[in-house]
Amino acid sequence: MATLAKIRNRSGLLLAVIGIAMLAFILGDFMQSKRSGGGGSIYVGEVLGEDVMRQAYEVKVEEGINNWKQQNPQSVLNQTTTAQIRSQIWDQYVRELVMNNEYSKLGIDVSDDEFFELLQGVNVHPEISKVPSFQDANTGQFDRTKVLGYLKQIDQDPTGEARTRWVGFQKYLIGLIKTSKYNALVAKAMYVTGEEAKVNFNENSQNVTFNYIAIPFSTVADSVVTPTESEIKTYYTNHKANYEQDASKDVDFVVFSVTPSAEDDVETKASIEDLKADFTIYEDYGLMARRNSDNTTARFTFATKEELQDPNWAELFTAEEGTVIGPYQASQGVYRIAKLASAQNRPDSVEARHILIAPTQTMSLDSVNVRIDAIKSQVEAGADFGVLAQKNSEDKGSAIKGGDLGWFAEGTMVEEFNEACFTSKRGDLSIVTSQFGVHLIEVTKTSKAVRKVKVAFIDRNVEPSSETFNTYYSQAAQFAGKILNEGITFDSLVAEQNLVKRSDSKVTADKQSIVGLPNSREMVRWMTNADVGTVSEVFQFENSYVVAYLKKSYIEGTTALEDIEEQISALVLKEKKGAHISGAITGNDLATIAANNGQAVVNAQRANLANLSLQGIGYDPELVGSIFGTAVGSVSSPIAGNNAVYVIEVTAKDDAKTAGDFTQQKQEVQKGASAYANGAAYKVLNTEADVKDNRSDFY
Repeated sequence: MATLAKIRNRSGLLLAVIGIAMLAFILGDFMQSKRSGGGGSIYVGEVLGEDVMRQAYEVKVEEGINNWKQQNPQSVLNQTTTAQIRSQIWDQYVRELVMNNEYSKLGIDVSDDEFFELLQGVNVHPEISKVPSFQDANTGQFDRTKVLGYLKQIDQDPTGEARTRWVGFQKYLIGLIKTSKYNALVAKAMYVTGEEAKVNFNENSQNVTFNYIAIPFSTVADSVVTPTESEIKTYYTNHKANYEQDASKDVDFVVFSVTPSAEDDVETKASIEDLKADFTIYEDYGLMARRNSDNTTARFTFATKEELQDPNWAELFTAEEGTVIGPYQASQGVYRIAKLASAQNRPDSVEARHILIAPTQTMSLDSVNVRIDAIKSQVEAGADFGVLAQKNSEDKGSAIKGGDLGWFAEGTMVEEFNEACFTSKRGDLSIVTSQFGVHLIEVTKTSKAVRKVKVAFIDRNVEPSSETFNTYYSQAAQFAGKILNEGITFDSLVAEQNLVKRSDSKVTADKQSIVGLPNSREMVRWMTNADVGTVSEVFQFENSYVVAYLKKSYIEGTTALEDIEEQISALVLKEKKGAHISGAITGNDLATIAANNGQAVVNAQRANLANLSLQGIGYDPELVGSIFGTAVGSVSSPIAGNNAVYVIEVTAKDDAKTAGDFTQQKQEVQKGASAYANGAAYKVLNTEADVKDNRSDFY
């Protein structure tokens, strides 16, 4: 894959193509980058009036990335995931600083004796008891002697990794204990009165039955109640608090997507053709495929003729071993050569059982192999495989069934496990190491053997060459250069060159990517420091070059009326339609009102204050409140809802319970209030900490 760095190494060629305009563009961009500054500070933010050191934050981010890699060994860490990790670490770090400050003020701490008791005492902490290394291998129950044994041996690790892991876990555990104490303190502060419990009980149990008519806003033409400029301004003035905004910017951009040329297609096909002779004679086809194929997830498994994954392989099914076909187009933009690696008579499916033991921090792979060998010897001496599986296997799903995996077809299991099963005879015992650990396998049944073939293949993706990348980069650079040096406007040049203009709006400094541009954080950072009317440098995002134009900037605070005038106009229009319909309603009963307005009466509906949505109407809290505020037997005044004007008639209302025992309800409300308070308390503390996040200056 060509990269921007490789392409820019050929700047002599590019300058020759682009000329003086491109030189001016580069110099202008260089000067702009000098002016924009950023990155010189050693602080990434501020919490409780104290600066947060960038180095301290980076250490925690590195720990988070390492943890992610350990938990996801088969995954690739990309920009999006890295950004998510950074965000999570920042939130955790801020919370740690805020809460430690609060713990200190309140005197919340964990003594050595208390911690040791929670570590191995009678009331051991749940986080300790669920660690597999601290559990009895046979019963799964917590064993405090294993904790003490572990603590005694951590200093014997010459690398120091064991102590580092333990110190980290200890810090985590102490944090949990402090948090638990703080949450208990806050929960105890929540108090629910008997009256609150009674109101809550009635809100959940009291129902109202009603009839209604609805006159939709759509029955009034927009032209009848068009909002005036004065009405829009008045609404905006009265509702400014609803229109607060963060600092952000709008951007337009064009994308020059790099696609392979005809020459790239020919070159790719020729490159895989060159591999054909070696692939034919090379015995280690798997190694050659791994070294030369762009398909890194391919598995080469035995299959019957009907199971072959590529229809082009049908001719290989009866060919001689070693036969290679291709290159041919396996899919759009992919050339393939395929080889008949092996042909065998193998079972269509097998039935097997296994015992799995995986290495741990306290048990090396060598120790696991010794244990598996011992179990195999017991089976060979006549011990019951099923009983041994129940006692020893770490695959709990099959262990409970004596290790039985049932029948499975070729390719279902991981490669090492699969090969052992489909090359063994009934009753054979095999020891296999896979990504999950070490398996002792016994094949219990096999189906009839049939002809199967294993086809190995090498794929080559048709990708743009460096020359192709250069061509597209030149197009993007010329586009930017014309705007900078010839005074052509961005929109005019887009139209002149018949390009597609794309946009993203209200982009904040902490946004990770522009809409439609994966991994485009670099462009967001440019926007943060650029002025309105600025044209960007040429960005590269994967196989695309992008030139951006900063269109508009929004300051933090109240949104300007001009930016939301259309939205407010729609709200005023809705209000005026509601008033217009309400003022035109005549009649004292639903039937008359319905007839006068060409609507039907909807009967026997129910409302409950615990549910602010109504059948056939949807979420409308004000309407639900109005229903409960209407007396039984009465017809309401017109009520402007979310989508229509309603007139309702209450026909029945459950009696409210005013006396009795509300203890259970009080406990439920208290529980809910305590749970809410724990989260709400931190939100308040976080607000009071006046957190300043300057990470966008660096990342």
